[in-house]
Amino acid sequence: MHFVQLTAEHAMRIAGLEAIHSGYEITPEIAVELEAIGGTAAVDGDDVLAIAGVLPRWQGVGMAWAWLGLGWRRHARVITDAVRASLDVSPYDRVEAGVRCDYARGHAWMQRLGFELETPLARRWGPDGADYSIYRRLK
Repeated sequence: MHFVQLTAEHAMRIAGLEAIHSGYEITPEIAVELEAIGGTAAVDGDDVLAIAGVLPRWQGVGMAWAWLGLGWRRHARVITDAVRASLDVSPYDRVEAGVRCDYARGHAWMQRLGFELETPLARRWGPDGADYSIYRRLK
């Protein structure tokens, strides 16, 4: 498994999606946008296991995002370490991330990445209308 600069092709080839992403589809248009934003893909042979990055919000603040494929857990420790290292050298003083309130694994991952819970319940915050918790990571 290795990490490469994210391309639209990687976004389109992610190997299935974790159940938390159900209802979301990476369309060709979204894939092109993700490539333009920039990010990283975790690749194992022909499989794209995960894609992630940080979207700029405003000066000094970014919003972390990730799409996790079904096979990412085989390499969860390596992927988590790489994401944490990337956040450590990010140009942002503050990085935010949202996790659906009902996604326990996502909350645990945020803690492993060094995020702190800031808003436990943001009602209808997500694009799916679900309640989310908002995390932040400060330098």
